[in-house]
Amino acid sequence: MEQPLRIAFLLDNLSGGGAEKVILNLAAGFARLGYQVDLLVCKAEGVLRNYIPAGVNLIPLQPVSSARGTAAAMLADPAGYREILGTIVSRKKLPKAFRYIPAISRHLKQSSVALLVSALPKSNINAVLAQRMSGTDTRVVLGAHIHLSAQDSECMSRGKSRIRALRPMMRRYYRQANVVVAVSKGVARDTREYLDLPEDAVSTIYNPVAAKEIVGLSEELPEHAWFENRDVPVVLGIGRFVKQKNFPLLVRAFAELRKKRRVRLVLLGGDDSSCEQTRHKAELEELAAELGVAEDLDMPGYKENPYPYFRRASVFALSSQFEGFGNVLVEALFCGCPVVSTDCPSGPAEILRDGEFGRLVSVDDAQGMADALNAMLDEKIDSRVLRARGEEFSVDQAVDNYNELFNRLVS
Repeated sequence: MEQPLRIAFLLDNLSGGGAEKVILNLAAGFARLGYQVDLLVCKAEGVLRNYIPAGVNLIPLQPVSSARGTAAAMLADPAGYREILGTIVSRKKLPKAFRYIPAISRHLKQSSVALLVSALPKSNINAVLAQRMSGTDTRVVLGAHIHLSAQDSECMSRGKSRIRALRPMMRRYYRQANVVVAVSKGVARDTREYLDLPEDAVSTIYNPVAAKEIVGLSEELPEHAWFENRDVPVVLGIGRFVKQKNFPLLVRAFAELRKKRRVRLVLLGGDDSSCEQTRHKAELEELAAELGVAEDLDMPGYKENPYPYFRRASVFALSSQFEGFGNVLVEALFCGCPVVSTDCPSGPAEILRDGEFGRLVSVDDAQGMADALNAMLDEKIDSRVLRARGEEFSVDQAVDNYNELFNRLVS
């Protein structure tokens, strides 16, 4: 009897980010289809550690020293030494990510992996180099989850861009993958342009977000008193407390909205172990106090199950400067929650079909966000229409699309 194909998914860590959740959804989907599924994780730490799907083998990778990892990268691709050395010079240190290349390569050889699927820039580079080092015929599928040019610009505004430092290696090794899969058409276009890739090198498959389990999870009660009393509308925001998510814009928009009506704002997310996010949260608290809305703003932290909040919120707001896709928008729609979003690159306009399923406002336009939220609170929305749109980004649909792609690669 022929053994089912083995797929290995590669992640940097198990944090609660969108790319990590997408990989877990895909891994679960392929395990259900009968594939042998391995989840290779460089640092097997994070909030998702307790949510490894049934049938998925979690394999923590053991690192070597940075020097040995860099040597392994150069041995895997001697012709790429200029790009590798350039990255070392620009960052003034040996890349820590290379430390995992030998462990990935060893797993590819020992486990006869047919497909290696990665998601983010560092692990994408590692995936290609590890496959070269292994000498196997493992097909390599790289994910493009980030709007690279926007990420680059945002980082440069703070003085230094890791994406720009990795750009020469990304240009070289993304070309060597069997295929690059972008999470939105906007990201596909940006990836091709930023890395100077051929038109046919990048495909688009929307993220698997709308899982059937969300329906049951959303029926639980939120651990928050503001959602028990529906007399006062609640605006909901969710995400990491980082500059990209632009929560100061949402707080300013909320302050403008408060001048017109009684309303509250709840921001879920943040990581107390992150100095950057802790500092950003404190800045949001100071801004809210300055604007006189501190009593109507609450930031209760990260919630493992955010879906009851989506289901009971009056409106969900995405204030980002840029996104790869915008998973939270799909989650909100799937829970029947009306949405307002910045028309940022890339994803929101595609998800909301240019405003058909939610309002879009200009990036950094606090007054426009306030006006859109005010209008949405007065509008009668059929939640069934929103749920139907959310279902179009189902896990099953994405798994089918990836399965078709994988079958072409291994045939």
